[in-house]
Amino acid sequence: MSELQLLFLILAALYGWECACWIRRGSVAFRTWLGRRWCPAQPGTLLGNQRGGFVFAPPLPPLGTLLTAVQFPLSLSAEALLAHVASSVNPGSPPTQTGKCLRWEDIREVEAHGKQLRINGEVFARTATATFTTRLAEELRQLAQLSVAKRSAGIENLVHATLDAKAAKRRWREFRQQTTRLRWLTNWLFGYLFVAAPLACWYWGLSRCWIALLGGLLGFTTTTAILFRRAHRTWYPDAGEERLTHFLTILLAPATTIRALDVLARPLLEWFHPMAVAQAMCPETEFRRFAERIWRELRHPGLPLCPIDTPLARTTESTWRGMVQTAVASLLQRSGIDPDELIPPPAALDETCRSYCPRCRSQFTTGEGVCADCGGVALLALGHGDLMAEAPKLGSPTKPNHQAARVKSPQTPPTA
Repeated sequence: MSELQLLFLILAALYGWECACWIRRGSVAFRTWLGRRWCPAQPGTLLGNQRGGFVFAPPLPPLGTLLTAVQFPLSLSAEALLAHVASSVNPGSPPTQTGKCLRWEDIREVEAHGKQLRINGEVFARTATATFTTRLAEELRQLAQLSVAKRSAGIENLVHATLDAKAAKRRWREFRQQTTRLRWLTNWLFGYLFVAAPLACWYWGLSRCWIALLGGLLGFTTTTAILFRRAHRTWYPDAGEERLTHFLTILLAPATTIRALDVLARPLLEWFHPMAVAQAMCPETEFRRFAERIWRELRHPGLPLCPIDTPLARTTESTWRGMVQTAVASLLQRSGIDPDELIPPPAALDETCRSYCPRCRSQFTTGEGVCADCGGVALLALGHGDLMAEAPKLGSPTKPNHQAARVKSPQTPPTA
C-alpha cells in the first residue's frame, strides 16, 4: 500500500468515526437517509455501556440526518422535584440518576454546568447534552418563582409542550428550509474528498495537484464552518462555548466538516419527548411500534418506582408519571390509536403458560407471582387483559408463595 492510499484510508476511518454518534441512555436517536423514512434507533449495548451507546448515521450521500429526543430526566410536582424517572424510553432499566429530592422553596440557585444541573451548588442531575441542561435550568428557575397553584399548571403545560408533535414537526421544517446550502455543501465535500481528490491524484499525481486540492478543501471547510456558525447562533443562541468548539473543529477537520449538518441537527428536537418526535417524523407503522413499547413502559414501569422511601418523593414520582401518562394517551388518541388496545395480552406460548409480565412480556407457568427481572412487577393472568386493576399496586407488589417458572422470554426486537 502506497503512502497516498494509506492517507485516504486514514481519512475514511476518521470519517467512519464521525458517523458514530454517542447517545446517552434516556435519549432516542431518529435517523433517515433519503429524508423520507425516519426510524428510531436506541443506544445499543454491543457498542455501549450502562450510560449509553453508539448510533451510526447514514454515511453515504445524500447524507442523512440524525436527531435526538430526550426523556425529561426529573419528576416534578407542585411541592418538589425528584432526580429520578421510573419509566425508561430505552429497553432495560432507566438511566442512572442521583435520586435527590428537593422542595421548591429550598431552591436558592439553579445552574447549568455542561451536562450537569446544579442546584444550590450541588450536582442534582445529569442530562444528555449541555444545550438541554441550559434549557432545563431556565425552566426550573421559572417554575420555582411560581406559587403552588400556578406551579402545578406550569408543570402540566411543560409536559404538554414536550409532547407537542406539531411544534416538533414545524421546527424541523423551518430548520430544513434554513440549512439547504449547508446540506448541499457537505454532500459536495464528500464527493470532493472521496471521489474527485483520489481521481486527481491518480491521474496527475499528488505532487502536481496538491496545491489546487488543498485550496479547494480550504474553500469547502471555511464556507461550511461560517454557515454552520450562523445557523448555530440562530437555533442555539445560548450555546456560545459549544458553538466555538464546533466551529473550530469543522474548520480544521474535513471528516467532521462533512457531518456538520448532523452536529447542528442533533440537539434540534431534544427538548421534545421521543413520542412526540416519533409521531412527527416516523411513518405510521414505525410510530405504532415505537409507541407500543413506550406506552407499556409508562403503564408498567420497572420497580422500585422511587429511589427514596419518603412520602414527598413517592408523591412527586407518581404525580409526574400520571401527568406524562395522561399526555401520552392524549397524543395517541390524536394519532388515531386507542391506548387501551395498544398493549393487549400476548398469546400463550403453550398450554402450560398461565401468566405473563406486563412489562417485559415474559410468560410463566404459575398463576400468580412477580417478575424478578423487572424488579417485582406483579404478573397478570393470560387472557384477562392488560388491566392495571388486575395487578396489585406497583409500589408494594405481593410476594409469591412459590417461585414463578419462566417458560420463555420472548425478545421484543429493539427499535432500529
